[in-house]
Amino acid sequence: MKKNFRFYDNRQKYLLFVTTTNEKNKIADSIRPYIKKINPTKPGIKIFDAGMGDGSLLMNVMRQCHEAKPTIPLLISTKEISIEDVRLGLEKLPDRFVEHKNTVFVISNLHYAEAAKLSSNNKIKQKKINWNVVKLKGYTSIDFAEQLAKQNSFLEKKWNIEINKKTGNPTYQEPSVMIIYREDQEFNVNELIPTKYNPVNKFDLIIAAQPYRSRISAEKKIKYVIEPMIKALKSKGKLLTIHASGNDPANEIIKKIWPKENPFPTLSDSIIKNLKTNLDKSLLAKIVFKDKKNIKCELRALPNEISGSIATSLIFSAWNASIYVNQMDDDKVMLAEKSKNYKKIVEKIITKNKGLFFYNEIFVIEKK
Repeated sequence: MKKNFRFYDNRQKYLLFVTTTNEKNKIADSIRPYIKKINPTKPGIKIFDAGMGDGSLLMNVMRQCHEAKPTIPLLISTKEISIEDVRLGLEKLPDRFVEHKNTVFVISNLHYAEAAKLSSNNKIKQKKINWNVVKLKGYTSIDFAEQLAKQNSFLEKKWNIEINKKTGNPTYQEPSVMIIYREDQEFNVNELIPTKYNPVNKFDLIIAAQPYRSRISAEKKIKYVIEPMIKALKSKGKLLTIHASGNDPANEIIKKIWPKENPFPTLSDSIIKNLKTNLDKSLLAKIVFKDKKNIKCELRALPNEISGSIATSLIFSAWNASIYVNQMDDDKVMLAEKSKNYKKIVEKIITKNKGLFFYNEIFVIEKK
């Protein structure tokens, strides 16, 4: 049976969303207070980003780490299965090694339940794990950029995907890990560098931004993302989970076109309730549920695009943001676009709200 192509996997529309909204910056602003509150212990600050994407959010987080603790060694570990996004992330990375010299950057193509411990749960694939250590030479961002660009050959050979025959979801052909740090800082960061024989880390802060399909059950969100992330926290470590939550103009557009659509059936209240009921009691006793709030994100637009006749480009961007945030399947989107009626609906809602905004929900779990 042909599996529906999911909009959430459409790379071009993802990049349009990233460049036409302020979501990444707004999420970064919400993370900043938690960065400032980290109380470092030796050998340094450890942060895990559960899904790097194109690196826009993570680079902001790394800047915040330098602002808060400019001299403390820093381990940044992340995961990303998309070779295109890994390339974009690496292209943004050179400046970070200039500003914060004593940084160790780790990226893998592993799943959520595996990435924090840098080991595949598939025993056959684990035997083939690729471990690529990149020691950057030189002192300037151009030095580092040239060396990171050379990693494309490794990515092309070792960052390939295949389709899981049981689930139909993409997975890695071979588990791969890339570790990057400055050679002249190796003595200072040595204790932060994971190895193939000692890969496990516990983290001060874990960021899980849009880490799962919005429509899956709370049980699956917990099993595949939240529980493994809780287990990867160190004492006093915090897990920040951020996901779209609806009840906004972007969701209103979806409701007008698909009245029966419910993109967000299991938000934080459902997840927390399920955790309290079903999580292993010994693990539940080690966590505390902390802050919960909404983050308002907006579509970027010039004032003259909203006043008077709404610009066609703005309608297109607003439509793209709405179907992306609400994770609409591509088949449904194509049918709606054939009718052309969606343009009138989008224009009407933009006019009413003088633009377009949408909400993300953030909730925090702390390890005792």
